[in-house]
Amino acid sequence: MAVRTLSPRLPSDEPTRPVFPRGRKPTWLVGLVAVFAILPVVIAVVDDRLGLRLVMAALAVTILGAAVCLHVLFGTIRDRTLRVDDTAPGLWFRPAAAATAVPFGLGALLVLPAVAQVVADAAELETLDSFLLTRGPYAIALLGLGVVVVTVVRLREPAGLRLTPAGLVGIRGRGRVQWGWDDLETVDVGSGPVAMLTLVPAGGGPRVEAPPLALGGDPNQVATVVRYFHAHPGERALLTAGGPDAVRAVDDALRARER
Repeated sequence: MAVRTLSPRLPSDEPTRPVFPRGRKPTWLVGLVAVFAILPVVIAVVDDRLGLRLVMAALAVTILGAAVCLHVLFGTIRDRTLRVDDTAPGLWFRPAAAATAVPFGLGALLVLPAVAQVVADAAELETLDSFLLTRGPYAIALLGLGVVVVTVVRLREPAGLRLTPAGLVGIRGRGRVQWGWDDLETVDVGSGPVAMLTLVPAGGGPRVEAPPLALGGDPNQVATVVRYFHAHPGERALLTAGGPDAVRAVDDALRARER
């Protein structure tokens, strides 16, 4: 698989929505999550109960790992960019590998405190005499296993959004799309706090909304490309040329109309 990152201009008359709330990457959220690791780190360092120190150290790793996961995900999102798989037939807007890998990593991190608690219990290491606190790690582990299971189930769905001369296929975790072009009524970008590609099927039915992580690119850019091929059936043969060439062709056509 070869995924290329493109930054076409793709002029559009439609309003542009930010890919992050208020147009800024929420890096503060990464710091906020990391702050919650301070207390377990302190306990792991200064407490004299070995079992408690082990569990708190594992919890600190989980929290800091979750902060890293957020940072990695935020790093895959940028304005005015598209991630295109240039080895696949048609035009495939493909999410970054991190969009799939991070949930598995996060699930494993959430299991870590339970592993530490099992070790502490098996070795009869001293810890807190509290049913809630000694069983809490197992509840967190169940959440982590749930994240992994959901991610595995979603692997059966196509990642991202693929456009072919026949229609559209996608979008993992956002609703199954396997439509011909005539099945698509409208293409829009949601008006929420962040950009969401919105596909409305012809004849009614639930709409499909996809954020940048599910698309591997700016939903504003993706929507412009989808609109172009939806409105110009005669140009859909360009999709057989491969993803980057199809995007460049749309870019050139839209620029020419601006002149």
